[in-house]
Formats: sequence, C-alpha cells, structure tokens
Amino acid sequence: MKATLKTGRKSKTKLPKFVQRGQDAHQRATEKARERFRELGAGSNQNPDLISAIENKDVITFVYNGEPRVVEPQTYGISVAGHDVLRAYQRAGGSASRQTTIAKLFDVAKMSKLEKTGEKFFEALREHNPEDSAMVEIFATLPKPKTKV
Repeated sequence: MKATLKTGRKSKTKLPKFVQRGQDAHQRATEKARERFRELGAGSNQNPDLISAIENKDVITFVYNGEPRVVEPQTYGISVAGHDVLRAYQRAGGSASRQTTIAKLFDVAKMSKLEKTGEKFFEALREHNPEDSAMVEIFATLPKPKTKV
C-alpha cells in the first residue's frame, strides 16, 4: 500500500511508518558501527587474499562451519556488527540455509583453508549491490553487472 504526499506541484511517495522506522533504525545502527570502526582503527587487518579474489574474479574454496564451500566472492568488508564479512555466491558445498540462488554473507573469522581454485567467473550476480547495506565499510567489491538488453 502506497501513500502519496503532495508538496506543491511535485508529488512524493511516502513510505509506510513501519518501513520508515526500520530504515531509520538501520541508518542509526550503521552510523554507530562506522563510528566504532573509526575509533578502533579497524580495517588494518584486511585479508589480501579475499581482496585479490574479488579484484581478479577468482573462484575460491574454504571450510565454513565444518563444510567445504566453493564460492564466487562479490563484496568484502566490515558488517554493521563490526565483523569481517564476505558476500559471495555459493556454487557448491554444504549449507545450513539451503539457499542457492542468492549471495550469502560469510563471517570471515569462521572461514578456514581459503584457496583459489584456478577458475574465474565472468561477473557479479545480477542482484549484486556494490554498496551492500549489511556492511559499514567495504574493502573490495565487484562492479554492478552489465544489464543485458
């Protein structure tokens, strides 16, 4: 349900109150995490292997929660909670969520045995957002994919 707010000659779509409250809360949490990030001087321990894998579009493997994963990394940064995270499309491997068509968020601290497979991927997922809202600081990200006409 959309409500419209008219201001002068222009009309502006007004969001439902519960949506606006959610967006405001997310914005406050993001700003708080950014402040904490700056205070701690976070980001000095960035993982160069993840940055390289994103920049070179390398398919990578790692063990996560005891399960091997094969992924196409999309974005790497600091989450709103202050953790290093990787947004990646999982091609193969175990998964508690059983979701296979979206890019998942992985906590880098839970990853082990990170390796490049030697395989490349073409571009980011169609739904990829280089300004991932789950992250307050982004170290590396793929560009938005080209839309096919």
